[in-house]
Amino acid sequence: MDSILDQVLTSKHMSKMADFNPYQTLLDILEALTEREQEIIKMRHGLSDYEKKTLEDIGQKYKITRERVRQIENSSLKKIVSNFDQNYLKQVEEITNAILGEHGGMMSEGSLTKELLTMPGDSEPNRSAIRFILNELLKHRFHFIKESRETNSFWKTPEASLDFFDKTIKEVCLLITQHSEPLPLDKLMARIQQSNFYVNEENLTDKVVVNFIDITKKIETNPYDEWGLVEWPSITPRRMNDKIYLVLQKNKKPMHFTEIADMINQANFDDRQAYPATIHNELILDDKYVLIGRGIYALKDWGYKPGVVSDVIVDILKESTRHLSKKEIVEEVLKKRLIKKTTIALALMDKNIFTKDDNGNYSLKSA
Repeated sequence: MDSILDQVLTSKHMSKMADFNPYQTLLDILEALTEREQEIIKMRHGLSDYEKKTLEDIGQKYKITRERVRQIENSSLKKIVSNFDQNYLKQVEEITNAILGEHGGMMSEGSLTKELLTMPGDSEPNRSAIRFILNELLKHRFHFIKESRETNSFWKTPEASLDFFDKTIKEVCLLITQHSEPLPLDKLMARIQQSNFYVNEENLTDKVVVNFIDITKKIETNPYDEWGLVEWPSITPRRMNDKIYLVLQKNKKPMHFTEIADMINQANFDDRQAYPATIHNELILDDKYVLIGRGIYALKDWGYKPGVVSDVIVDILKESTRHLSKKEIVEEVLKKRLIKKTTIALALMDKNIFTKDDNGNYSLKSA
């Protein structure tokens, strides 16, 4: 997603962005205040190097009531608005409006902040300065929507349609459901571009769609940069078994249970630690995993079958329309098991199960 979201700024407002320094702007803004007013504003909003404080914390520091702190904060904000250069603030408004306009009129809080920091650089002082400017000085122009169960926190213009956002996300979720498995973002976008809702909606662009996906919580990515519905185990694996299955699926090869545990921990699905013993127990108890070597497991969906080596040979001979040589049997078994050839040869010596003809080819012993 970042590679697409990064391509935001157009030449028409790039020059304005070059002169936009949020932190320096903040310092200029605060010059209208007394030293105590500046400190209260910085503590209240977590500006500069100050940690964000509650009204009560600030009141205790200055030995005044919470209500008095609130009064000082409100009067300070009014003083800033009346003393600060409104033309410069208008430029910040125009830049923000242009960026939001390119993204359907709304952007997640993190993405909008990132775009506004393209020129001066990303730093906590700059981030906190931008939050203050948008929240306190431009709140009449842009609406801030708090995080909810369905969306991350985001900024929007008054003109931006939430119905349009909801409709777009609904269509994207339906398309993802129809495909039924996670996709890298480029492949997901390719499917969206071919859909009727994208073709017939003139207000939709790639940038708008990706931005809306960034806002919604219905669509998420897994550690392998694949996108799907948040409730899918392949996107948000909550059970250890889901994590095992996803790791095997993504690596596309049989793995030792200790290696699986390492891969789960490296993926950082969540804060839960994966222990080899736990992984081994899950693999043993679930028949969608097949033991194919010493501690090595594969997915049954890959064509591997459970059972000891002789069971595998029996299945191979049953499926064959003729007797098979030792070499042919070994080759087929090794497709299903990671074992030594001598182990296969020893299994073939069981005369209660297998017989060998005059040409040295094997078949199943008749009942």
